[in-house]
Amino acid sequence: MIRAAGLRAAVAVIALAVLVGPAGAQAPSAPQPAAQDPRQLLACLARFNAIGVPLLRSEEARADQFARVICRRGYALSFDVRTLNPSWVIERLTPEALKGSAVRSNRFLADPILGGVSPVADDYTGSGFDRGHQAPAADSRFDQQVMNESFYMSNMSPQVGIGFNRGQWKYLEEAVRAWVLCGGHDDVIVMTGPVYGDSAKTISARKIVVPEAYYKIVYDVRAGRAVGFRLQNSKHKKSDLQSFVVPISEIEDETGIDFFPALTRRRQNQLETPRGIVWGHDQGCTSVSE
Repeated sequence: MIRAAGLRAAVAVIALAVLVGPAGAQAPSAPQPAAQDPRQLLACLARFNAIGVPLLRSEEARADQFARVICRRGYALSFDVRTLNPSWVIERLTPEALKGSAVRSNRFLADPILGGVSPVADDYTGSGFDRGHQAPAADSRFDQQVMNESFYMSNMSPQVGIGFNRGQWKYLEEAVRAWVLCGGHDDVIVMTGPVYGDSAKTISARKIVVPEAYYKIVYDVRAGRAVGFRLQNSKHKKSDLQSFVVPISEIEDETGIDFFPALTRRRQNQLETPRGIVWGHDQGCTSVSE
């Protein structure tokens, strides 16, 4: 875990990695993505200062990671050029963000910031896996451009379709929106990403790694409460979301990511050690789906 005093330095490492690329070895034959201006990047990430953006636990790993951080109005993410998945995607949701007239574009596009590093829509064609949003499209109804940007391939990961991306995972996404819209949790930070486990499966000639599972961590900014979920990347029968709740510390151990780097060690332990409970509403006031 990273103490609050070290957060600025840790985020500076991210900004440096975005500017000059990771130290040491480079991904084989991988073209280098363009860099966001570090000052603009840090200003964009500031909306997550309540807890800090997720960071790899090891300082050495952060300095040497094959990753790029991208921040947009709807979400921020760290893209791993080894697995061609986002390591984490972070959003801040309010009722205002979930209301509006923006509609799904369904145009899956290469991420222009990543350039040739970015997956493309055809990488998933014929794979048997969905292009699974990590920041859901339905979280972006307030603005059409933000909605369109949710379809960049940097925000996608290979997910089982029926029973997962179009089933249990979708139910979880809808439940989170219900918590925000009518469940009394009107300012939350949501962190989502892959758990690779022992998975050796890949898709496309570019070897996009298929995760074993996915995590989602939800933090109520006002109440200071958090709950974490881990769902196996497989077909599920619709189940009570509580059955997928796990201690956040277990997700950290599996991913090697610190999810609350701006908080003190004591506060992190309070949030991460308990198993947690689902916050009540389960898709109760929203028909908006991913």
